[in-house]
Parts: sequence; C-alpha cells; structure tokens
Amino acid sequence: MAAPAPARISSPVGGAPFYGHVFPVQGPHGVRGAVGEFGARRNGGRTHEGFDIVAACETELVAVTNGRVLRAAHDPVLYGNYLLIHGEGERRSYFYSHLPRPAPVRRGARVWEGQRVGAVGNTGNAITVGCHLHFEIHAQGTPIDPLPDLERWDRYS
Repeated sequence: MAAPAPARISSPVGGAPFYGHVFPVQGPHGVRGAVGEFGARRNGGRTHEGFDIVAACETELVAVTNGRVLRAAHDPVLYGNYLLIHGEGERRSYFYSHLPRPAPVRRGARVWEGQRVGAVGNTGNAITVGCHLHFEIHAQGTPIDPLPDLERWDRYS
C-alpha cells in the first residue's frame, strides 16, 4: 500500500502547492566537507553555527518555508549580504549568508515557500573560499544543526 500524499496547502501566489519546507538551493550543489559542518571550529574560539552548501555562483536561493523577513543586511566581516526569515507558525528562523548582492526582499516582507530570496555568492569571509550558501537554523534563538532538515528537503541529490 502506497503512503498517502503529503497535505497540500495552497499559496495565494500563483496557487502553487506547498508542503512545508523546500531545499534552499535550486540547482546542482555539494558540501564543503568537515570545515563547512555545524560545530566546526573557527578562529577565536568560535564554532560554525550553520552548514555550507557549495553551488555555482548565482544559483537561485529560495525561502525554505512561508514566513516573514526579520533582517536583510550586510556584514562586511563574516556574513556579507545576508537574510533572516522567521518561519510562519514556527519557533524557528532561517539564516542565509554570502549572497552576492542585497536580498530582493526587505525587513517585514512576507515570503512564501519557494519564493526567490537571493543567489549563491561569496561575500563576507567567503571571498577566499568560493561561492556557497552558509545556512543556519535557529530554534527559539539557539542555533541547531541544519543538516538533518537539509537532507530531508533536498530534491536534487
């Protein structure tokens, strides 16, 4: 017996069905290895609070779920151009960094699962390591390992 199809929730944008979460990188991708994993050690006693997804520069990035933009800004030291989205009906936020230019959405804007929110780039401290998305998930403000969710959402690997 086949498993039932996931519940479909229609979006007001084009009537496309949504299933809750999608993979943020919309194209071929890979990983940076141990240095890009959650918890990897960094200079100054820091640890890596996200997961790095390698993809060609300018590969499209999309909102992983419906939500609202909490921040869209630039950090010249670490993150470069970045975006923070709070998931609708969740106690989780999603952080995207190293975008090649400012995100096309602004603080307070509503975003829909699958909506374009930027592109893969190498701004901030990624300038020396190449294009990738640094992606974080924060649960009630605390960073959690995004890899289990990313693996579940990945539709390209």
